[in-house]
Amino acid sequence: MAEDVQRALDNLRFDRMVKAFCIISPDNVIYQSKLDPETEAMVKQTVSLYKGQISQLTVNTEAGLVVISKIANNWLLAVLFPPNLSLGIAVVKTKATLLALRELDLEILKTMPAAPAEPKPKPAPPPLETPPPEIKTEPLPTPPPSPPPATTSEPIISAEPASTITEEESLPPPLEPPPVEPIESIEPIPPPPSPKPTSPESRIDLTFVPQGGESLLAALDKGSPVGGNLYDKFGPFARDILFLVDGKRDVKTIAFLLGLPEYAIVEVLEFAITNNILAKPAAT
Repeated sequence: MAEDVQRALDNLRFDRMVKAFCIISPDNVIYQSKLDPETEAMVKQTVSLYKGQISQLTVNTEAGLVVISKIANNWLLAVLFPPNLSLGIAVVKTKATLLALRELDLEILKTMPAAPAEPKPKPAPPPLETPPPEIKTEPLPTPPPSPPPATTSEPIISAEPASTITEEESLPPPLEPPPVEPIESIEPIPPPPSPKPTSPESRIDLTFVPQGGESLLAALDKGSPVGGNLYDKFGPFARDILFLVDGKRDVKTIAFLLGLPEYAIVEVLEFAITNNILAKPAAT
């Protein structure tokens, strides 16, 4: 009969996912234990707390997941699984063993001595360090004394120089500087001629608004003396400037409309004011 119990537990004993197991009697006695002492003590304490109320109970411990299931007549089966195993797989692996144990009379286990808990394997003691064998060192033999150097009959060469060189002979002659050619005098560049001063009456700025003068119509005619002089001096764009004189546009606006630099507009207007083509600016 005891062999039938061992045969029913083979499903757990040869399962690689089962770390340990045990059978617990109604009076909280451990049989067929494969648990370590700490886990076994935890299982006993859990069973004592929920005595008579356990159908199936799972407990997470440091050792792993413990599934405690009721066999029959308050006999319990506790199985320890790895901590990373899911609960569903743990219950399925326990079910086949539960069905096999429920067909047996577990009272036979009371006639057998309770299996002691498996002690934790003690770590093997570290190997004794054997001292290294002593190495005997023998003194090195002393070399025989070297014989004295043999005297030779070679002539001794004197270290004195055959002739001495004076300081004047050893130095090279000084180099003569190359002849310096006279540099022709460079005439200074004359400064650029200063612009002709304009009369105070013709000085204008960019905000100046030109007004038509006495000779404006004559200046627009290229064949007139005033128009010919204006054309010869500034070219055809001078007439374009005069065409834009309406008493409203200032110098900056005329330059923008013609796309010409502002200084060119100022130069033409100052000439036109001097020659009575445009009215003189009002004194401020």
